[in-house]
Amino acid sequence: MATAKGTQRFLERALAKGLLHPGNVRPLGPDLHVASIGFGGYRVGGGELEPRHASAIKAALRTGMNLLDTSTHYSAPSRLDDGRTPGRTLKGDVKPHGASECLIGRVIHEACEEGETQRDELVVVTKIGHVARGEPAPPGAVAVGAGSLEGPAADDWHSLDPDFLKSEAHGSKERLGFAPDFMLLHNPEYLLTARLLQRVPIADAWDEMYETLERAFGVLEDLCDEGTVASGYGVSGNFLSCMFSTTGRSNVFEALALDRVLDAASAAAKAKGKPRHRFQIAQMPLNAFENGAVLGRREIVPEAAEGDCSLAAKLGVSVVTNRPINALPMPGVSSGDWGRNGASHLKLREAQPMGSTESLVKKVLVGALGSSSLQSPSRNAPLQQLALQLAASSPSVSCSLVGASSERYLEDVAAVLRAEPLLFDQVLRAYGTVRAAAEELGCEHRGLW
Repeated sequence: MATAKGTQRFLERALAKGLLHPGNVRPLGPDLHVASIGFGGYRVGGGELEPRHASAIKAALRTGMNLLDTSTHYSAPSRLDDGRTPGRTLKGDVKPHGASECLIGRVIHEACEEGETQRDELVVVTKIGHVARGEPAPPGAVAVGAGSLEGPAADDWHSLDPDFLKSEAHGSKERLGFAPDFMLLHNPEYLLTARLLQRVPIADAWDEMYETLERAFGVLEDLCDEGTVASGYGVSGNFLSCMFSTTGRSNVFEALALDRVLDAASAAAKAKGKPRHRFQIAQMPLNAFENGAVLGRREIVPEAAEGDCSLAAKLGVSVVTNRPINALPMPGVSSGDWGRNGASHLKLREAQPMGSTESLVKKVLVGALGSSSLQSPSRNAPLQQLALQLAASSPSVSCSLVGASSERYLEDVAAVLRAEPLLFDQVLRAYGTVRAAAEELGCEHRGLW
């Protein structure tokens, strides 16, 4: 398991080699430390490209990254993957459940055997909640994909059933080959999506959500006690300050309130006779466009006026963010979204030719951040480095996850980890300027911010 001494040892080596700027060493939980950018295992594991994925993970460790994030639901897309529904291909093939966990566990074992690192230096996070595709639905499961223009997928299910969660947690430990340091519930708000479609009143749906979370957290407390989970647990989801729900709607009914989530964790711990819960991580999307976690959504959700990054800091919860380079498209500006026609993401990455929206975002970021140093990035810095540095420099963020299916994607990560983080005022100005530019472009932001 990851330890305070082990994570400190890893990061001190990286600092000595010049791989990390001291400002990119961040606390996680009560006593661990991680690099400000972590490895996201969303699209690795399984398939003909797995050797390339393994090389990318080892390269990430050499780059100074010591947090690796995965899920039972993650695996590499096949060449026939439709790019929209994890676990599904165009021909309906089933991708292996937990393939990303298997790969990450194997690579960590190999890296330890080769003397490149030690297990106590690495923080491993996994997530549970999605049912293996093709498996029968557990009790109380809800359909994933319900409400999209394609309609519900009858064999794509999500479940918070206690017995299912126990089984999945034990499966994760077996696939990894060790106990994960943290286990997160993966988008538990799919329950709220189902209740929205059933026209359940929001107060009733939210009460059910937090009662269900309390039971699930009770299971996670037990899993920590028995050693199936090494350090603690949390939730990966779309909280109140996040603009979009899991289904791409304006995030209100389907949103999780972080303070109520913590109340559920406290109640679960109290029911077990424990003085304090072991809820330690909230994972959420954050990028140049989806910036609600920092700026908040005062006009839409008064309770989310300050943003969940700030709220998490007050509650003593570590924040891990995802999708720093892949933003959901701007409604009315970019085509596509979950379950809609067109591109599924606004990719904040250099391309030839650059799209008009991406070009404008880069221009706005360079102007907002300045151009005198790497802390104020050069106008020649690629868009993906600007986006990465912005996300990783955001207040109260312990780690920003970046997916990297090959080593070449890690060149940008290495450049950002070596650079001094942006200042607080720079971050706020950049996010605010992007939001203003989106409005000028005609972004349909009603219900978003």
